[in-house]
Amino acid sequence: MDNKISFIAGWFLTTASTITAAGVLNAVVLGLLGGFFGIIGKEAYFYIRDESKKALPKIKSWIAFKVESIKSIFKK
Repeated sequence: MDNKISFIAGWFLTTASTITAAGVLNAVVLGLLGGFFGIIGKEAYFYIRDESKKALPKIKSWIAFKVESIKSIFKK
């Protein structure tokens, strides 16, 4: 167990000592921007999905009307 703790502690200290402050800042900024635009994208997806579900009955009735119009043209 001590070997595992010392291995993880050594890895962490080595990693922490090689990372620059600019690298940490870059990772923080990228994480915040990615999270922000991820939330915006999710909300946009749900908005578009809900609006398309509202419009679907109108589109279906319009298509049915056009199909009947075309059928009546060819019946004559």
